[in-house]
Amino acid sequence: MINNLGESFLFLSFLMGIVGTIAFYFASKKKSNILVLVGERSIKAVFSLLSLSVLLLVYLLVTKDYSNAYVAKNASNDLSIIYSIAALWAGQEGSLLLWSWILSMFAFIVTISKTFKPLIVSTEKTVLFILSFFVFLIVVIENPFEVLSSAPKNGRGLNPILQNFYMAIHPLTLYVGYIALSIPFGFALGSILSKDKTDSWIILSKRWTYFSWVFLSIGLLLGSRWAYLELGWGGYWAWDPVENVALMPWLALTAFVHSSMAQESRSLLRKWNICLIFIAFFLSIFGTFITRSGLISSVHSFAQSSIGPYFIVFILLLVGFSIFIYQRNKRFICSNQEIVSLFSKENFFIFNNIFFLVITLTVLLGTIFPILSEAITGEKILVGPSFYNLVNFPNILLLMSLMSVAPIIPWKEGRVLPILKFIFIPFIISFLLTLASLFYFYNIKVLLVFFLSFFIVSIILKELIEDFKLQLKKQTNITEIFRLKLRRYCSFLIHFGIILAIIGITLSSTYGTKSDFILSKSEKIDINQYEVQLINTYRKEIESKTILGAHLTLLDGKKLYSLYPEQNLYKYEGNRSINKETEVAIYSGIMKDYYIILVDELDGDRFNFKIYINPWVSLLWIGSLISILGGFALLLRRKTL
Repeated sequence: MINNLGESFLFLSFLMGIVGTIAFYFASKKKSNILVLVGERSIKAVFSLLSLSVLLLVYLLVTKDYSNAYVAKNASNDLSIIYSIAALWAGQEGSLLLWSWILSMFAFIVTISKTFKPLIVSTEKTVLFILSFFVFLIVVIENPFEVLSSAPKNGRGLNPILQNFYMAIHPLTLYVGYIALSIPFGFALGSILSKDKTDSWIILSKRWTYFSWVFLSIGLLLGSRWAYLELGWGGYWAWDPVENVALMPWLALTAFVHSSMAQESRSLLRKWNICLIFIAFFLSIFGTFITRSGLISSVHSFAQSSIGPYFIVFILLLVGFSIFIYQRNKRFICSNQEIVSLFSKENFFIFNNIFFLVITLTVLLGTIFPILSEAITGEKILVGPSFYNLVNFPNILLLMSLMSVAPIIPWKEGRVLPILKFIFIPFIISFLLTLASLFYFYNIKVLLVFFLSFFIVSIILKELIEDFKLQLKKQTNITEIFRLKLRRYCSFLIHFGIILAIIGITLSSTYGTKSDFILSKSEKIDINQYEVQLINTYRKEIESKTILGAHLTLLDGKKLYSLYPEQNLYKYEGNRSINKETEVAIYSGIMKDYYIILVDELDGDRFNFKIYINPWVSLLWIGSLISILGGFALLLRRKTL
């Protein structure tokens, strides 16, 4: 009964999507307000029907109704209610339903907006077309309400490596970030379709781009943290294809956030910004395709599916239509302003965009290279982390250089001498601090990152001091200073967080160590300056698995740490490709992380371990959180979406 009801809701939502798309199309042709109303009510109907569908599937998951094929595949009797709900986005069918529901919710929010109505209507048409495609995939191919001929007593369960707090919400935050990009894309395409000669779409899009940027950032952070805690290889970013396709929209969107300021302030880069938001959106759709098509192998990807060809056709149609509409109407989006000086904020934003897009292109080529090589030569050639690190590091240094001076360069035309005078003291301070770092760090890559980081932070601090001095002379209170300069200070906070994260990545990747060792009970071993001892081992039997664990102590100078790495041996196959899973033991400090893995149990009561010492990796997590906090502050500054 519930499954039939869910299928009916999905089919009706698809029909309403088609009706609304047709209504919007003819509304623009005939200038009919009645057809616009039909289209908007169709969006509201689709949102309502998909909301009911999501609630029904969640109910089936929580009640463990194994007559439903999706529930039988992704839930089990021992699954907690939190992970039962998270199973909604653990499989192909459920995640597509969630994706469609979130997009319908965003479309609904746009529909109830009262501002820039002609632009809103063009946007609604675009977003509803995209939404109809995803609902089509669910109705025709990936039905989450498929009924089994006979219900099993227990389901296959959620993959154990997904049963983690970070992984439970990581896909959801990425989905929100991905899907929110549909709205700025709709605004940009809508502005072209409606031949809007103003910058209205930028004003509307800023609210959504901040929102998307924040959630993509959260998703990337949670995914990195999950990989660090669950995958047991001592790292947090492996340049895995699915990691890459999540990073690329973030890079393009970050470039857009910067360049859109030039359009907002001086009505510059109007064509470029439309192209940039197109790129960011297409990359989000491309990422969805890569994750779901089965073309690549990844711990993050879904199983091979038949939706790949449909996605290819959809992407080609969307890209082709966007390019056609842009070329046909680009004369309406010309800017009356010009960049008059090489030494200006708007020009530095162009350089910023170039470096971001070079990194994006590098990541894209590395991601699709195995697919291309297999298609051309028949052999899949993988691109390793060394390629990405080697190619991207110079671009990151160039971006850091721009980050240091771009905030203090004025619009239109900056004078070199005052800028040099302003940065002189920060430059000297940064140089001296970098020299002092030589006592502890002697690596050219690290020293370059240190110098630019010190330089950026010194300039930020000087800017803050100058701002406060100027405002206090005007007898402005502290609260008012922050209100007047909130956007500027939020950008400082974001930049400061990114700098901390870059330092953490640089130090942990440069000075991190890894050691393999074998111990028997009570045996000790010296590893570098650390002493590791195996105190004892233990074994626990529970319904679904056997837990093999070890109690180790690690002596670092006068500090003694206890760590408990474990290994789970599952008693049934279930929804997993392996029956053995590690639970790493981590002691996290500000200066370093001790990261121990129980690799295997050997003959003669001996055990094989790995230990990673990751220095300053905490700066990655702290810096990322600070940047996200800055993004949230910018978002809250905007009263509505």
